[in-house]
Amino acid sequence: MSDTSPLVLGLTVAAVIVVPGLANGFLGALGYPLVGSAVWVLGYGLGVVFIWYEWIRPLDISAPEGVSTGEDPADE
Repeated sequence: MSDTSPLVLGLTVAAVIVVPGLANGFLGALGYPLVGSAVWVLGYGLGVVFIWYEWIRPLDISAPEGVSTGEDPADE
């Protein structure tokens, strides 16, 4: 997914929270609270994994060039 606009991210986060929550509520009202909870856990969990995979994993959060990280004694 190459489009990382804030709107797309916001809609994705809203869908990850709202859709499993509504499904849980409807299934609970129909008399299937265990199924509703399972749908909520799977939907929320898969949404978190998707957001991590698409937006967080590709971020380069390493130290800039020339900055000592303290891991290599030769850096000091």
